Amino acid sequence: MSMYQRERSTYAGTWEPASVSPALERSRLLQCKALLLGIDGLVTDTARLHAGAWKRALDGFMRDSGHVHRLSVRPFDPETDFRRFFQGRARLDGLRAFLTDRGIYDPGRPDAPSILQELAAGEDRFFDEQVCTHGVPVWSDSLHLVAVMHAHAIPVAAVSASRHGRRLLESAGLTSRFDAIVDGCDRARLRVPAGPDPALLAEGTRQLRTVPEHSAVVVAAPAWITAAHRGGFALTLGVDREGRTENAVELYKRGAAHVARSLAELAPHA
Repeated sequence: MSMYQRERSTYAGTWEPASVSPALERSRLLQCKALLLGIDGLVTDTARLHAGAWKRALDGFMRDSGHVHRLSVRPFDPETDFRRFFQGRARLDGLRAFLTDRGIYDPGRPDAPSILQELAAGEDRFFDEQVCTHGVPVWSDSLHLVAVMHAHAIPVAAVSASRHGRRLLESAGLTSRFDAIVDGCDRARLRVPAGPDPALLAEGTRQLRTVPEHSAVVVAAPAWITAAHRGGFALTLGVDREGRTENAVELYKRGAAHVARSLAELAPHA
C-alpha cells in the first residue's frame, strides 16, 4: 500500500493503512496557489550524508574521550539515531538529545557549549567532504513534481532549515528549477529559532507573493509538518520514502493530511 490514511476508529491511537485515491491529493494541490517543497529528503537525498557525517564526528568523540568503551554507551547508529535525534531538528538540539541519551552530556560543565560547537563543526567538515567527493544525490520524482506544478502555472519554493540548503541546490545545478529558496541562512535575518519554523515557511510564501492559507507544503520530517500545521497552510502532505509505518503514524500525528511513499504519487497530470 503506497498511500497511508488515518483510519477513523473507536480505538484511540489506532492507525492502519487505508486505500486513498491519489487523484484526490493531485486535485487538492492544483487548488493551491503555491507549493513549498522540503529540500532535505525530498529534493536532495542528503540524509545519508548527514547521518554518515554525524557518525564520524560522534563516534570519534566518544572513542577519544573514552566513553564508547563503557557498556552503557553504543556507537552512533546512522539510521535509528539519526532519525530519532537529528532529522528535522536544530543541530545543537539534536546533539544535546543524543549525548544526554548516551549519558555523557553535562550541561553544567563550563566546556559544554564548546563541545557542542566542536562536534557540529566536525559534522560540517565531514559533510562537506562527502559532498565534494560524491556530489549531491537528487530524487528525480521531485524534479518531475516541480515541472508538473510549473506546467499548471503554480510556483514552487524549496525550503530547508539547514544552512546548506541553497548550496546543495547550487551544487546539483537546481536553483533555476525553483521560484524561491529559503534555508537556514535566512534564519538570522528573520530572527527565528533554529530548526523547522513556521516563519521560514511563511517567508517562502512571501517570496512567491501569496499566503499560507492558499499554499501547500510537502515535507518529509515530522517537525516540518508541525511547523506547517502551526503556520495555517491550506494543505500539508508528508512523504515517507522508507515505507515505515511508525514514520507515517508520526507524520499524521503532527498534522499531515496524507502521507505518500513518493512524490510521483502526488504529481498532478501534466
